[in-house]
Amino acid sequence: MEVIMDNKILFGVMCIIFNSIGVPCFMQGQTKTGVLRIVLAIITFGIVGVINEIMGIILGIKVLTMSDEEYEAKKGNISMGIPGGNTL
Repeated sequence: MEVIMDNKILFGVMCIIFNSIGVPCFMQGQTKTGVLRIVLAIITFGIVGVINEIMGIILGIKVLTMSDEEYEAKKGNISMGIPGGNTL
């Protein structure tokens, strides 16, 4: 699966705005994790979605403040939330 995250600013903003529904996972080619985030948000009546959104804000800020070289090295393996683990 193709990784669609060439633009660091776009990826950071998507983490901040849409992490609760798994958009950053889909951008990295982690479709299973993205779908699981959506399902967990629905099953838990949004509780996991709120947690993921808070973690997405933190992740987005980290992505936006990291250097271009560091972003290139970690591209495709940046995740924070439930499920997904903390690999940043």
